[in-house]
Amino acid sequence: METITHDDLYNGLINGAREVMNNRQFLNNINVFPVADGDTGSNLFSTMHSIVYHSERKENTKTTLEAIADSAIMGARGNSGLIFAQYFQGLSEGMTSETEITRENFVTAIKKAMDYAYQAVEKPVEGTMLTTMSVFYDALIKEVNSHETFEKILSSAFAKVEDAVENTTGQLKVLQKSSVVDSGAKGFAYFIKGFLAGIQGHLLSKDSLDTEEEAIPAIDIHDHEIGEYRYCTEALIERNEAGENLKTVLSDIGDSIVQVKGKTKTRVHVHTNDPAEMFDRLSKQGKLIEQKVDDMNLQYERVHNRKYKTVIVTDSIADLPKEIIDDAQVHVIHMSLLVGEESYIDKLTVTNEKLFDLAKQKQTHPTSSQPTIKNIENTYRYLLTYYDTVIVLTVAKALSGTYNAFKKAAETFEENKQSIHVLETKQNSVAEGLIVWQAIENLKAGKSVEEILSEAERSISQSKILVKINTLDNMIASGRLSVRAGGIAKKVGLKPIVSLDEKGDGEVFKIAFQAKTAQKKILKHLKTLNEKKGIKYYAVTYVDDKKLGEAFAEELSGVLNKEPEFITKSSGVIAMGAGKGAVAVAYITE
Repeated sequence: METITHDDLYNGLINGAREVMNNRQFLNNINVFPVADGDTGSNLFSTMHSIVYHSERKENTKTTLEAIADSAIMGARGNSGLIFAQYFQGLSEGMTSETEITRENFVTAIKKAMDYAYQAVEKPVEGTMLTTMSVFYDALIKEVNSHETFEKILSSAFAKVEDAVENTTGQLKVLQKSSVVDSGAKGFAYFIKGFLAGIQGHLLSKDSLDTEEEAIPAIDIHDHEIGEYRYCTEALIERNEAGENLKTVLSDIGDSIVQVKGKTKTRVHVHTNDPAEMFDRLSKQGKLIEQKVDDMNLQYERVHNRKYKTVIVTDSIADLPKEIIDDAQVHVIHMSLLVGEESYIDKLTVTNEKLFDLAKQKQTHPTSSQPTIKNIENTYRYLLTYYDTVIVLTVAKALSGTYNAFKKAAETFEENKQSIHVLETKQNSVAEGLIVWQAIENLKAGKSVEEILSEAERSISQSKILVKINTLDNMIASGRLSVRAGGIAKKVGLKPIVSLDEKGDGEVFKIAFQAKTAQKKILKHLKTLNEKKGIKYYAVTYVDDKKLGEAFAEELSGVLNKEPEFITKSSGVIAMGAGKGAVAVAYITE
């Protein structure tokens, strides 16, 4: 055949996407570049899944490719996914509208796709997916004027791509160490394999999940490091017309920068140590539609240096120092924080200080949203790949639907119902964090799952949080106090001590009319309680002023004759309700 039809091209592209999806696990297992975090297959799966299930055949070739490119950008994840999405964008811009595609038309579009892929990357590296894209084009251009059929030209180019994939091992030292090929390059080869089969009419079944097994090389992970940057971050943005080049905007705070431009939206990928700073800069370049942050350190440690057979899971409302979470390999499900039309990720992409600034700028009170059941299901599925048991400790269900979402998601794993345990702490903030901390200590001590759960349940009944509020503005804005009642309370200088009751509902624990008086009442209460029952553990949190938190902890230490288990900054969810200058103490009695 001298040409292919619009339908042939669509079938080939969808079939190529399915071929990549079917080889997700193999691509994950050989992923050591740019970092050995084992997610290239999953990232490409997300990109291709979006193409398969969200694009559709349009009236002509160009509009069909535009739909595929838009879907790819929406679903793109990771370095490899974003480069592939930009490849499709170039393909759509290089293709004509004709429904009969000549070899010349096709090769011209492939050249555009390759150029776009290279342009997406701040510092292109050979021996990767980019190399195989270049090899594919070079092979096609050499054959385009031959008398061979379209199918023969594609077959010859695919053979060259396969050779190029094998050669990647010798092009990058990190691949040589593990004797593997580049996972992104291999992903592109899978795509061309599926594309060619689709052109030939050999379409993969919609229900197909596996292809023939390939031998998975044994990777010596001790030869690899995550690198300088911890977080793999991504954003989808509606750009300002005069926006700057995002690679320039972000170049000083990270690497592995990939920028994918669609018609109206741009997706950017960066490895960084400061996600909050990254998203702050991006917010000035347009409207943030979507944000994603993956902790590559934790992914790496979980896969290669797993400490326990049980993993503890909690939500980001639990206030606990990052170093404690990291050391115990705790998995945190982060809440979303909504400020107007923009969404941020609690504790990752926005600081409490920035949250207050955004609320003031947009003249709106931030709100939070719980994780979706689907998101939690995916988390369970991922964790059960590595752990025998999952213990979940959540915020009080009276305050959030998070507990119910965790429980509902666990129902999907009925066959593993003894492997997932969900407990509601009936607390929030540092009290929830303290209960999680105790579970961590018991896990480190080698206690059984039953013992960890039993002690957690006891601690829940013996725990309490006391929050010293500095301003009532946030309680009024969030609706916890009516405007009228709040106005009166502010006028008389009310400084309530806020807590939660035994069911997890909010309550006013004591009333004071000065901040110093409120603090004295908390200290007096804890001293009396310690004398009567004994305080086994306690911890402190602060919203935005670390010095206030440390001073509060120092006074508590003097009263209780022991140091807190930890002092930590609160989540954004807590900050929204407590307001600037708030501090809190949580305790568990003997």
